[in-house]
Amino acid sequence: MRWPCPGPPRSASGAAGRIPPAPAPSLCGRPLWSLVAAWLDILEPGSFLRRVPSCDGRGPCLRAEVIGVGTELLLGQIANTNAKHISTALATIGVDVLWHTAVGDNLGRIEEAVRTATGRSEAVIITGGLGPTSDDITAEGVAAATGRSLIRDDLLAARIRGFFESRGRAMAESNLKQADLPEGATPIEAEGTAPGFYVEHDDAVIFCLPGVPWEMDAMLAKTVLPVLRERSGDAVTVSRHVLTVGVGESAVAHAIADIVDAQTNPTIAFLAGGGVARVRLTAKAPDEARAEALIQPVEAAIRDRLGDAALEPGEDSVVGVFSSLARGHNLKVAAAESLTGGLLGANLTEAEGASDFFHGSLVCYSTEAKRAVAGVDPAILDEHGAVSAECAAALAEAAARRFGADVGVATTGVAGPAEQEGHAPGTIFVGAHLRGQTEARRVQGYGNRSNMRVIALNSALDLARRMIVDSSKP
Repeated sequence: MRWPCPGPPRSASGAAGRIPPAPAPSLCGRPLWSLVAAWLDILEPGSFLRRVPSCDGRGPCLRAEVIGVGTELLLGQIANTNAKHISTALATIGVDVLWHTAVGDNLGRIEEAVRTATGRSEAVIITGGLGPTSDDITAEGVAAATGRSLIRDDLLAARIRGFFESRGRAMAESNLKQADLPEGATPIEAEGTAPGFYVEHDDAVIFCLPGVPWEMDAMLAKTVLPVLRERSGDAVTVSRHVLTVGVGESAVAHAIADIVDAQTNPTIAFLAGGGVARVRLTAKAPDEARAEALIQPVEAAIRDRLGDAALEPGEDSVVGVFSSLARGHNLKVAAAESLTGGLLGANLTEAEGASDFFHGSLVCYSTEAKRAVAGVDPAILDEHGAVSAECAAALAEAAARRFGADVGVATTGVAGPAEQEGHAPGTIFVGAHLRGQTEARRVQGYGNRSNMRVIALNSALDLARRMIVDSSKP
């Protein structure tokens, strides 16, 4: 028997935290609809509509599970980025992802995972295991879990042959196993050679997509989201983020505690990492406009409370905020990197429209490179060392000078494990230069080397961001 998940009450208008909501009809503290659902399941299991309340208590929705197939996931050889992308996309159409599962290339365990998922979810999205090799057995696992036979789809087989012929390549016969689908399945057009498919089973729909991210993304957008949007009803979920850099998560939470306590829709959560404390606001409503309307006043209150510590809205990363700001002010940007070793340049070039503002990056990892390549004054290195505010400032100026940029950003520091120049691991200095003005700041890093580099990246861009914002004030 499935008891619907409990959750906090909501006001009819959605303006949570202002007017106490009227209690829903209940018996012994349980909503009447939940008692009806439970008794229907007793009389006839599965008879109650599976669009039941979600575990966040916000009303009817579809529950979803994402399954990643591949032993490489369990061995930690690759990260399951597909699960992240799928969960983000499903949230936008009001589908609640309640479980992530990873399973190896084993027929019995795939079958078990699918059976479990269809027993508790209305939408199951599986990625991986659709290739032509012997360990690609997702279709077999789904067929076994749903009691179906595998049937070769002649049209798919012809398309697979055509794919190889059009590229002048010989096709191994094993590729045709990709045309073997569970009986009754609907094919999803392939972006590569691996077609996806979806199949109805009991009250659930099972989608099988390739593990290659770009192939999966295309099928998700073209097929999975439209199909599930029809089933999920009117609800949509919208999330917005307020970012701060260099402010601890606990400090941010304390500053806005009363705002958080007053809200039920949107909900407010905190995420921290890489020197960034992120406040996430998530609202569910019949459409995006109404969800945005729920978020807007709460976000405004949070930004007002945090003041200058809150980054500008519109982006969900420090790189995104800085890039938008640089483009908006028509500024040319360059970097000189020691600690980050090219990470600044790599992240800035990933930003949309990077060629409009980013000129380039110098990687000056050794002390000699700082002197010979960046042109840092030897007196600065001799007197203050390579790990210093003075060196960070000089590197920022060098970046702007060498590339003819308006803005120069720089990083230097000690990622460890050993000390350098008497500085402990986690000692970070960042610098920023803007049209004749230069600033530098010391930042405390933590975690492993990778995390320290991300902290340096975000801190350097935040310093430059603050200088740009301050320069534009009257």
